Amino acid sequence: MKKFIILALLLYPAVTFAAVPVEITAQKVEGNVNTSVEATGRVVVKYKEVVIEGDRATYNRETGIIRVWGNVTVKEKPALLHCKELVYNLKTKRALLTDVEGYLSPTDRIKAKEIRRVSEKVWIAYDGEYTPCTQNTCPDWSVTARKFRILLGESFRGKWVAFRVKEIPILVSPYLSGPIQRKRESGFLFPRFGYISKDGFVYKQPFYLVLGRSADLTLTYEKRTINGEGGAGELRYVLGEKNKGKLSYYQLDRKEGKDWRLDFYHNYNPSDYLYAKANINVVSSRSYYVNSANFNVEEQTQLYTKSTLSGSKLWERAILNVNSTYFRYLIGSTNTAYQKVPNVNFYLMDTSIPKTPLTFNLSSDITYFYREAGGSGYRFNAVPSFRLVRRFGVVKNSSKLSYLLTSYQQGGSRHLWEFKNTTEVNRFLWLGKYSISLNPKITFFYRESKDQRSNPFFDLTDRLKGERTVTPELETFIYSPNGRVARISLSSDYKLSGEWKTFKLDFDSFPLSWLEFRETLHLFPSQGRFYYSNTYLSLKLPLNVQLWGNYYRQALPEDISYMRWGTSFPINRYISVSYQQRYDLKFQEDRERQYSLNVDRGCWTGSLSYRWIKNYDNTIDYQILIRVNLARLGSYGYKLTGKKR
Repeated sequence: MKKFIILALLLYPAVTFAAVPVEITAQKVEGNVNTSVEATGRVVVKYKEVVIEGDRATYNRETGIIRVWGNVTVKEKPALLHCKELVYNLKTKRALLTDVEGYLSPTDRIKAKEIRRVSEKVWIAYDGEYTPCTQNTCPDWSVTARKFRILLGESFRGKWVAFRVKEIPILVSPYLSGPIQRKRESGFLFPRFGYISKDGFVYKQPFYLVLGRSADLTLTYEKRTINGEGGAGELRYVLGEKNKGKLSYYQLDRKEGKDWRLDFYHNYNPSDYLYAKANINVVSSRSYYVNSANFNVEEQTQLYTKSTLSGSKLWERAILNVNSTYFRYLIGSTNTAYQKVPNVNFYLMDTSIPKTPLTFNLSSDITYFYREAGGSGYRFNAVPSFRLVRRFGVVKNSSKLSYLLTSYQQGGSRHLWEFKNTTEVNRFLWLGKYSISLNPKITFFYRESKDQRSNPFFDLTDRLKGERTVTPELETFIYSPNGRVARISLSSDYKLSGEWKTFKLDFDSFPLSWLEFRETLHLFPSQGRFYYSNTYLSLKLPLNVQLWGNYYRQALPEDISYMRWGTSFPINRYISVSYQQRYDLKFQEDRERQYSLNVDRGCWTGSLSYRWIKNYDNTIDYQILIRVNLARLGSYGYKLTGKKR
C-alpha cells in the first residue's frame, strides 16, 4: 500500500522574509524536517502560488533551495513549463531549469536548453527558441538565439538571432528585440525590405540609440539598388509627464534630385487650464510623395503643407489663445499666400450684469498677416455682446446683440451690428416601447449691410455681407429598448428678401443589428439641385459577410460625382478577402479598385493587396503591397509601385 506523507515546513532561516509554508506531497519522504528532506514518487511541491511536480525532490531548509528532477512541471501563473530538472531558491526567488519547453505567459512560448529565472518578470534563456505563436504544433514563426532576455508579456531581446518560418531559417540578425523593454539598449534593429519598380529593391537598416532616461534616437539607412539612397532619423524625448515631443527627418537622394521631409511635434499640457502645442510639417516639393513611394491620393494632390504653433490659457471666466499658422505651398505660389503669424484671441465668457437679467461676453483677436510677395499688416477685431436667456417650461429663448469693430493697419475700419435670436424646444415622447426626442429650433439672424470694398482681403472674414435670415431646424432621436435607432436633422436658411438659401438633411439609422444607413443632402432650392450628397449603406450578412455602398456628389467648388462599393468575407477562421471599387459617374469610367487578401493568425497578421488609381490624364498608378505584422517585432512589407497607360 502506497503511503502519502504531507510535511508543512515553516521557514525561519533569515530575517529578510516572514514565515512562509512549503508543502511537499509524495509517496515517500525521508530526512529531518529541521534540516533537509528527500521525496520520491509523484512529488508535488507547493510554495505560495507556485506548484512544482516531478519524480524526485530535495529541500534544504537552511539554504532555502528546492531541487526537483524527472518529468518536471512548473505552474506559476502565467507560466506553465515542462523541464528535466529545476533548482529553485526560495530566498532569492531565482530558479534554474534545464531542457525546458512551455509557456512563460499566454503570449510567450519558449524552448531552451537552459533557463534562468532572474526575477518575477525577467527570464534568461540559453540555446533557445522563442515565439508568440500559441500553436501546440510547429509555430508559424520563431526566433532562435544563443541567449534571450525575456520580460513576461512585454518583450524579448537577443543577440545573433535567427528568424525562422516553421523550421526553416530565413535570415540572421546581430540584434533583435520586441517593441517594449524595461531596460533600453542601443543596437541594430531588424532590417526592413521592399521593392519599387523604378528604384529596385529597398533595404532599410535601423539603429536604435539610447540618449538617457528620457530620450532615444532611431537612425535608418536606406539603399535602393537601381536609383537612390537615403537616411532618416527620429528623436523622441520626454521632458516631463505632460511635456514631450518628437522630431523626425527623412531624405532621399536620387539621380533626379533630392527629396526630404521634416516633422516636429511637441505637446506641453501641465494642467487642464494651460496647454501649448507645436506641429511642424515641411516637405521639399510634391515630388517627395511620389519618390517616397507614397500611395496616399490626398497627400499627392494637396496644395500645401501646414505648420502651426498654438497655446491656450484658461481662467474661470476667460480664455486666451495664441496661434501661428504657416502654409508652404507645393506649386510655387507661396508668394501670394497670406501667413498668420501670430493670431492672439481673448474671449470673456458670459458674465452676469448685476441687477439685470443680461450677461456680457467679449470676443477679440489681433492677427498679423504677411506674404513674401509683399503686403502685410495687422487686423484687430472686438465683438462685445449682450445676451438674454429666458425659459418657459420646455421652451428656451436666447437673444444676443453684438457689435463688430474691426481696425486695420492699412485700410481703415468697419463697424457692424449683429442680432441673433434662438427659440428651441426639448420634448421627450413615449410611443409604446419606443421613445422620441424632439428638438425643434428657429433662429433669426440680422447683420447690417455696409460697403466693405475698401477693406483689405486677408481672409474670408474680411468680407461680410448684410444678412437677414430665418433658420428653422429640427433634430429628432428615436430610441428602442436596445439603444438609439435613428437620428434625423433638418435645417434650412430663408432670406427675408424672399429666397430660400439652402436646405440640409442629415439622417442615420440602425434599425437592425446588421443594417446601417446614413444620408446627407444639401440643396439649393432656388436652383432646384443638390450641391452635396453623401449616401452610405452597410449590410452585415450571415457568415460574417459585409456589403457596403456609397454615393457621393459635390457640385461646389468642383463637380465630383462617384459611386463606391465593396465587400469583405471570410474564407476560414484565419483568412478573409475584400474588394472595393470607385466609379466616376461624371466621366463614366472606373477610377479606383482594390483587391485584398488578409490573414490573422494571432501571432502575426498579413495582407496582400493590389490597388490601382486612374488619373484624369488617363495614366494609372498601381501598387502591389505585401505587409506582415509580427507580434513583438512590428510591421514589414514589400511594395511594388508603378505607372502605366
